[in-house]
Amino acid sequence: MTAGPPSQGDGRSQVQVSGTVLNVRQVDAYYAMTVVAPGIAARFRPGQFVAVAVGGPETSMLLRRAFSIHGVRPDHGGTVEFVFATVGPGTRWLAERRTRDMIDIAGPLGRPFPMPRDAVSCLLVGGGYGSAPLFPLADRGRLDGSARGDHRSAQPGHP
Repeated sequence: MTAGPPSQGDGRSQVQVSGTVLNVRQVDAYYAMTVVAPGIAARFRPGQFVAVAVGGPETSMLLRRAFSIHGVRPDHGGTVEFVFATVGPGTRWLAERRTRDMIDIAGPLGRPFPMPRDAVSCLLVGGGYGSAPLFPLADRGRLDGSARGDHRSAQPGHP
């Protein structure tokens, strides 16, 4: 894994790495990809996203694809998980990646969610893969005591 130069953003540096795909799994109509990227996992704050190069080194697909971060595990080798739907050749290519494949990934990018100073009750609402960034937000709120609540899904078969 190689890290690129840090860039300016919210005061925390972003990195571009060649990350190892740990797994790709299909979850209903979506895919969840977990990538080993400790530099991104260590810098992540809820609400940020990653930008992934798709198509491999010889591709004509020049633009990166942005994906909300669904989860990070800095304590498990520094993994980052994001969720996506296959809607074109770039995300189809991504869904075809296998364990130990390498992908070019940059992050964390974007402005993180603001966290409340005092403990509050909150309702987080999202749909489809757009709900992905709400999971780390809920986890952070529970960990630091700023929010109370639980997770519910309108999808059949999901808690």
